[in-house]
Amino acid sequence: MRSALGFLSVLMISAGVACAELPPELPPMTPLPLAPGPVTGGTIKGDPAAGIVPVRELIEANRRDEDIPMAEPIPGETAAPSAPDESIPNAEPIPGETHLQLPSQATPSIPPSAFSPVPVPQHETRVAILGYHDFSRTLPATEMRMNTDTFRAQMQALKTAGVPIITMKDFLDWKLGDKQLPAKCVLITIDDGWKSVYTDAYPILREMKIPFTVFPYTKFITGRGSAMSREQIQEMLNNGATLGSHSVSHLYPRSWRAAQRKGTQAVLDLAAKEIGESRKILQERFPGSDVEAYCYPGGFVLPEMITKAEEAGFRAAFTVIPRKVTKDTDRWRIHRYMVFGKDPKTFTRAVNFNTPSAPETPSPAPAGHEQGLGSYPAPAQPVFPAANTVVRNQNPDISISLAREPQLNPKDMEMRVSGFGLVNAKYDAREKVLKWAPSRPLRISPVTVQVRWKVPGGNIWQTATWQFGIAEQEMHFIPGNLVK
Repeated sequence: MRSALGFLSVLMISAGVACAELPPELPPMTPLPLAPGPVTGGTIKGDPAAGIVPVRELIEANRRDEDIPMAEPIPGETAAPSAPDESIPNAEPIPGETHLQLPSQATPSIPPSAFSPVPVPQHETRVAILGYHDFSRTLPATEMRMNTDTFRAQMQALKTAGVPIITMKDFLDWKLGDKQLPAKCVLITIDDGWKSVYTDAYPILREMKIPFTVFPYTKFITGRGSAMSREQIQEMLNNGATLGSHSVSHLYPRSWRAAQRKGTQAVLDLAAKEIGESRKILQERFPGSDVEAYCYPGGFVLPEMITKAEEAGFRAAFTVIPRKVTKDTDRWRIHRYMVFGKDPKTFTRAVNFNTPSAPETPSPAPAGHEQGLGSYPAPAQPVFPAANTVVRNQNPDISISLAREPQLNPKDMEMRVSGFGLVNAKYDAREKVLKWAPSRPLRISPVTVQVRWKVPGGNIWQTATWQFGIAEQEMHFIPGNLVK
């Protein structure tokens, strides 16, 4: 049973990316041939950065060296035959972050960058969220297990470089509210609930006064064997840690796919049990903890999970897509860099803020989440359709006036629209208006628009984001709307 999450350790990119909504303009992630080179965490051949690796081989490779907590088996699944080989897609490369050199010395080096604690406008902030699992001073490093001294070196590197390290509350208040943060921040998260979080990581974090969030799954909070106890978690919470949820049983994709075969209601019921109940259990065991953040096991996410996470009272949910988080990142698919014990370059990539990541295409609110309209404050620039209004026209011209800006170069302007990605917007230099007309009816509400531009002589993008809704009766073709 312990080997099963070894599969998830390498699957961390695949599961999250396979289910997350990436910008439509990115090419599809088709399987690539296996390439020479060792796969970190196992002995099979392949290159996750260039291709794919069969799931079955990953399981066999990690079975030899992983020691992973396993959820209680699901009745009827323990004797199921092995599934046929699957292909694992890889995350889209991040511009400027795919060819970083690993530090030659034991202590990680953070790329030169000016870190400042001074808050900036919300859309200028980027957050790198680091995800960890298990730690040990004596056992060999694996994908899921990091050497304790390596972890100390990484935390010390953050402190030495003056990187602002924020709390989960800081993050959520910025992401979903009006709080301002520094331009470059780091958030520390630790999954599962290993006892080594308390014995190895926590003393380092407490010594360095670094805030962090623990994401245990409730069935692993036993205090037996390699699992943390309730008392150990409570002590960490008493000293600055934040509690989030990693579900009840840490189910793997097979369980969710089995529910999907039974229908949508079965998935909703399972999500209510795994996600909704997990928050109730944690709040009962740890009085006073808000438990506002949820972490998808393996990064696997379905629309029904999002529905139940919001119904349960969570404010955001975290996956495993390795990218910086911006104000416009979908709050139900928050990116994280999973820092594995055998892959220190992930830490280096995460803390490299020198090269901006590619801008994200705003994601529409999931079906039934139209109440998301108004989640963005109206931008300072005049926009049409007006921010947070509802229109009846399914083909509205979308525009923004940049008359208040200095002379602009049309080449330094971009517009992205949910459902369309990067669009071919035209700039009227005389009116100073950037405008785009949809080529097909808009059928997703609310519609999120993101426009960005550069001021002359500067390399910093200015951004304006807003939403508008489409009247429900215009959203679908119903008999009442047809001309007879």
